[in-house]
Amino acid sequence: MFLSNSSLTSVVLTQVKFKINAYSGLVYSLIILQLMGILFATGGYSSGTSMNNISINLNISSIDSGFIFVSLLAISVGNLITTKAYRYDDFSFVATRLSSSIANSIVLLIFSCFAGVTTFLSGYLMRIFLTFNSNNEIVEGSTILNDPINSLLTILAMIILLWMFSSIGYLTGTLFQKNKLLFFGVLVIVVMLMMTETWRRLSESIFVENGSLLLLTIKIFGITILFFATSSAISNRLGVRA
Repeated sequence: MFLSNSSLTSVVLTQVKFKINAYSGLVYSLIILQLMGILFATGGYSSGTSMNNISINLNISSIDSGFIFVSLLAISVGNLITTKAYRYDDFSFVATRLSSSIANSIVLLIFSCFAGVTTFLSGYLMRIFLTFNSNNEIVEGSTILNDPINSLLTILAMIILLWMFSSIGYLTGTLFQKNKLLFFGVLVIVVMLMMTETWRRLSESIFVENGSLLLLTIKIFGITILFFATSSAISNRLGVRA
């Protein structure tokens, strides 16, 4: 007879490694969505003007559509790992609800890091595509070489935003697993709050009235941590499988 003591850190790391291998197929979904985003972006939107018999047409393309697709995937992934099929994988280890919640948040952060970096880099792939498929002059925007600080802040903001979207999916999924009536009740309350003036002012103070991109990122990071902490508290009250 022997005793084996496992620390919370070692259990979490083991779960993280397992979950990353189990969810590796999401990379293909991510690549497909980013390619779709590039295809949508190459169409762009146009604006034109004329002056002194000179006509100027401006076609603007961005990776916004690709980021929207990836954000929807982040919400789906966050929701997916709360389902019973994925939660029961945790019982392959000597794990607790707390270790599972921490591992899930870390896995979603790793996914967000990969998705944020690759989505940002997809902008360069879009520029290459436009260069070889356009007869017009290409005017490029800032790059990571001529504006590294702003580019790194943009990548960081994209990562934290995707992590927040995944935490929203994780929280809603946890609520749904806890109690379906509670989930729909909270959903109705949130929708009603979003229609109030107080919610609009709160949203503006958080997402609009920011002095810098870094400040916005810090605010979103705090909201994300709050979502994961709430999900963990709810998850700890879920029943344990026999």
